[in-house]
Amino acid sequence: MSKPVVAVTMGDPSGIGPEVVVKAARDAAVRRACHVLIVGDPWLLERARAPRWPVRESGSAARPDAPVLVESVTRLKPAAGRPGRSTRAGGEASYRYILRAVELIGAGGADAMATAPISKKTLNDAGHAWPGHTELLADLTRTREVRMMLYGPRLKVVLVTVHLPLAEVAATLTRKRVRNTVELTHRSLREWFGLAEPRLAVAALNPHGGEDGMFGQEERRVIRPAVRDCSGRGMCVSGPVPADSLFHRAAAGEYDAVVCMYHDQGLGPFKLLHFTDGVNLTLGLPLIRTSVDHGTAYDIAGKGVADARSMKQAILVAAKLARTGEARPSAPGMTEESAGKAERGRAGVTK
Repeated sequence: MSKPVVAVTMGDPSGIGPEVVVKAARDAAVRRACHVLIVGDPWLLERARAPRWPVRESGSAARPDAPVLVESVTRLKPAAGRPGRSTRAGGEASYRYILRAVELIGAGGADAMATAPISKKTLNDAGHAWPGHTELLADLTRTREVRMMLYGPRLKVVLVTVHLPLAEVAATLTRKRVRNTVELTHRSLREWFGLAEPRLAVAALNPHGGEDGMFGQEERRVIRPAVRDCSGRGMCVSGPVPADSLFHRAAAGEYDAVVCMYHDQGLGPFKLLHFTDGVNLTLGLPLIRTSVDHGTAYDIAGKGVADARSMKQAILVAAKLARTGEARPSAPGMTEESAGKAERGRAGVTK
């Protein structure tokens, strides 16, 4: 295929999203790999020192031929995009950028999307009750099973549960949920990363893998049966493996990915290795979506010091996946309500 088009959403207007998007889009390696279609607010990008990239009003699904094109979805007032101060208007804007990127992929105007960080609280304050990008995109595309993969050169981790209080994790784990996560990871590594026989490890939940039930029953009742199911279906999968030794082995190359039971079990070791170059990849969607693996960083927003390496890698990984035949997505489905919201969102936000 010709150079893919990656729709890059600007994220929360008051965070570091505009800055890291501009820095990543200026990178020569990014522009060699793809056409960058920034979905956001031209004024805020200009404030983030964007060059004079061409701008088009939202509504067209034409594929860009320029190295970088800005799609104007909002025209925020200065108070709504003030660095470091989240606003409801900014939450609404970040939501509309995501909607528009999904719409563009569905219409053939983009091949993949890479997302800058949003504020989950601000998203909810604006009336959109999703815990984050992953759940929102699953609803917009009517996808039942999605998982978060954190991808880096030395380590890949996939989460069974994501944005849950730690006290709720054990009760939420089921044999089916663990099995589905392993299956989705296995399929994604084969189709997207070209691994004929991925080697997977499944982390234990409790210390020492539960110590034969002394420290918990989840390994016996949930995790080990799920691993046994997947092994019986021909997958190369080990577990439950005690987490205190697992990540060293995975980083040394023994496994291609680690399936983790909860958010910080996977993200703690991952960010130790890939704090600046890690990429968030959503598995299971009918489209390619990557993201930075960090938050809005309100404390440094507008200061020009944000590190754009994760944003750059997110765009490069999205472009790479879009070039592989197996990863080329079918048009995502949208509910009637979502499609209506996307249509109304074209007018932009002015409040």
